[in-house]
Amino acid sequence: MAGFLLRCQSGSVECESLGSGRGLGTLVLRHGADALVVHGDRLLDENPPEHAPLDELLAWTARSHTRYCAVLVRGGRATLWSDIGATVPLHYARAADDTLLVSTSAGAMLPLLGSEPVLGSAEQALLPGGRFAGVTAVPANSAVTLVVDAYDTDAASVRRLQRLPDKPDVTDPLEAVDSVRGALRTSVARMAAGLGEVGVMLSGGVDSSTVAALAARETSGADLRTYTVGTPFGDEFEQAAWLAERLGSKHQELLFGPDQLSELLPGMIRSLETWDLLTLQIAAPACFLLNHLAGGGRQVLLSGYGADLLFAGLGGTGGEADIERAVVAQTAATARSNEFSPAFADARDTVVRYPYWSREVMGAALGIRGRLKVRGGTAKWVLRSAAASVLPEEVAWRPKRGIHEGTAMSRMFAAALGSDDQRAQVERLYAIATSVFRDGGPAARATGTETGTVSGTNEREGSDEGLAGVAS
Repeated sequence: MAGFLLRCQSGSVECESLGSGRGLGTLVLRHGADALVVHGDRLLDENPPEHAPLDELLAWTARSHTRYCAVLVRGGRATLWSDIGATVPLHYARAADDTLLVSTSAGAMLPLLGSEPVLGSAEQALLPGGRFAGVTAVPANSAVTLVVDAYDTDAASVRRLQRLPDKPDVTDPLEAVDSVRGALRTSVARMAAGLGEVGVMLSGGVDSSTVAALAARETSGADLRTYTVGTPFGDEFEQAAWLAERLGSKHQELLFGPDQLSELLPGMIRSLETWDLLTLQIAAPACFLLNHLAGGGRQVLLSGYGADLLFAGLGGTGGEADIERAVVAQTAATARSNEFSPAFADARDTVVRYPYWSREVMGAALGIRGRLKVRGGTAKWVLRSAAASVLPEEVAWRPKRGIHEGTAMSRMFAAALGSDDQRAQVERLYAIATSVFRDGGPAARATGTETGTVSGTNEREGSDEGLAGVAS
């Protein structure tokens, strides 16, 4: 299903599905008032451990999925946790009757809060903890424990999960390049394992080209499909097609116009639950591609997104410490932005996997000093050096273009929103969000967020030896 909504009260847990998408899967295990719900992109056919402490469940979700969120309700407490980049957003709130609500969709909880939804302002699409008053998001790489039978949503505890470097310390160029090269190979191999067909969103730049080249190596015998989206205002068709031919992929070019963007925006805002201009500009080409692919059965796409954030793709001003602080700040902000939200893709039976946004690559990247990310005036020097072993030199060292710049998304949004004034665009997006979330705008069913009871195929009753034995 495309997500879930839990209603937790003392002695009971009710679970509803949020759509029928086949991109991600949802596992629901029950035993009396105890419940375990895991929503994600599962790679390993390995059941969660029974009679195990919480730490083993945390390790199982990280080991078995590329992206996920999870909830364990036991002993009057609910523990909610996210993956390392919050790529499957998870939210919590209190209903008007004090029921604890937990959901992959903040919007699904709004009608239950007992008051008119309050959206973050047009200028700042984020409220503290979430985009809607009264709704809080679980932070990336964190486990939040709440008391089920309470009157507020104050956390009883919050803990960090997978370890990442606190400060970068790698200064040796060869060590840094080797670590990035190895981490990327491991990440792509894990995400492409066992696939008969894998798609890659390809711009022809170093980030997506590296993913495509590694996928071609790691999916021997599988079909590699590459897709490039362009607009009337800009495209990267030539460079993407040049590389696709050398990789032997089945390549497709898609032209995306302002009228199509106008039609897409309400569904994007509902699914991604953001009305932030830059976030929507970044997401729009991928959402257009996902709409195009819908209906072809469950599909897996790999994306090169995230590399700019981790490897100082925007360059940097000031000294090395400034570059390093900017990387940390941008990475943290992106985890809160919903840019990685799977809801739009999931509703179209597709899962997008992000090799750069994995524990292996994030750990390697965050451990490398800024001097190796911006070196000699070249942004992403360490990544480009690592990519040079699998890419032609002209691709590995091609000058940087932003993920939304190659398609001239700023001009697309100006045309679709009827103004080239950024403030006017921001206000228009806020008006669409208000219509969608407050005034009963486009129907949820049209954007893949309809609700229903979890079917028996997704839910399994636990025996007396099930979750009752799982320690909190």
